[in-house]
Amino acid sequence: MGRLILTLPRLGETMEEAKVTEWLVAPGAAFARGDVLLEVETDKTVVEVPALTAGILTAQLVAPGDTVALDHPIAEVEVEGSEAAPDPGPKPEPSVTPASPLPSSSRGPSTDPRPAASPVARAAARRAGVDLTAVSGTGRRGRIQASDVSSGQGGQAAPTLVFIHGLFDTAKGWRDLPCRLRAARHRVVLLGLPGHADNAPASDVEQAVDRLAAEVPSGHLCLIGHSLGAALAARLALRFGQRVGRLILSAPLGLGPRINADFTDGMLACDKPAALAHALALLDIGPLSAQALSAELARLQTLRVGHAALSRATARFGFRQIDITADLARLTCPILVLFGTQDRILHWQDVANLPATAAVHLIKGAGHLPHLAAPELFLSLIAQTHLAPKHTTHA
Repeated sequence: MGRLILTLPRLGETMEEAKVTEWLVAPGAAFARGDVLLEVETDKTVVEVPALTAGILTAQLVAPGDTVALDHPIAEVEVEGSEAAPDPGPKPEPSVTPASPLPSSSRGPSTDPRPAASPVARAAARRAGVDLTAVSGTGRRGRIQASDVSSGQGGQAAPTLVFIHGLFDTAKGWRDLPCRLRAARHRVVLLGLPGHADNAPASDVEQAVDRLAAEVPSGHLCLIGHSLGAALAARLALRFGQRVGRLILSAPLGLGPRINADFTDGMLACDKPAALAHALALLDIGPLSAQALSAELARLQTLRVGHAALSRATARFGFRQIDITADLARLTCPILVLFGTQDRILHWQDVANLPATAAVHLIKGAGHLPHLAAPELFLSLIAQTHLAPKHTTHA
């Protein structure tokens, strides 16, 4: 038997280091050629480190969570055959410091004045012209990842994504969109309209804006709203000014004069599942089970006072009581608007009242929930950092 020191192999063209995620072979255990010894995480993915020959793992020189440089020792093994060096017998453990985190380069610690960042993050920063010293890293020990650069908007801290749902809805109406954004390491906050949960109703629009503003987190923001939530997001954007980097509105109320009273009145007056189904059909969300309709009706009846107060403040007799066109014209941040061409609550032609700088995305065949009809487009718009004015139609 001979002793070998295994080093971290190159597992990708741009790889300079990797983080140990899990050891699959314990010290003292035998392994065969091709067995996976450990898993490591690179900037792109989690990969397996296989054994190139059979042997016995005698020592793990790095621990889960450690970041190690390319070609750095990771394990000591005993193997048979000519590849192994003769066992020199007992000796001190000199040349390898077990489980010690290493600098991102194997040239030595603490002499590099640059902030700790992955190679992919450095390349992304060069392309975008971002100063890494102004970017907050979310990796281990504050190390800058590629996602920190792409979401940092030119060196500023990445904005918090603030979602505001529409009238009669809840935060669950966004479906899996917030979860997908969180999985992509975005900070997401879901706000509920006044009177729509266990919070008190609002008697008018300004009170609703005040209540929401008190829940908005500090720092840079991307405000995202649907229907009435979109109208309130526009008012919040005007209030928070330069803190808002982007405003994303899905079927916003307040661009045109009309709103379908069959929907608002039906949602407030329904007392049977069939009546609720008729009102919800105007949203084009598809059929609901009898159990789902009964549960939704019970929720609406419990919150009817809050719903009615906010509904009266924003729409009466089929005419909206809130106008956001002047607010949007005063904003300097990029504005993105999604509208379905088959919206039966509002008129998609109301986008003609938007500022010329707004980016309009018309979703063919979509109803009043265009963000659910085109979720990938919606997520891509949120992920963009620089937006040019444009008007597009999507099939």
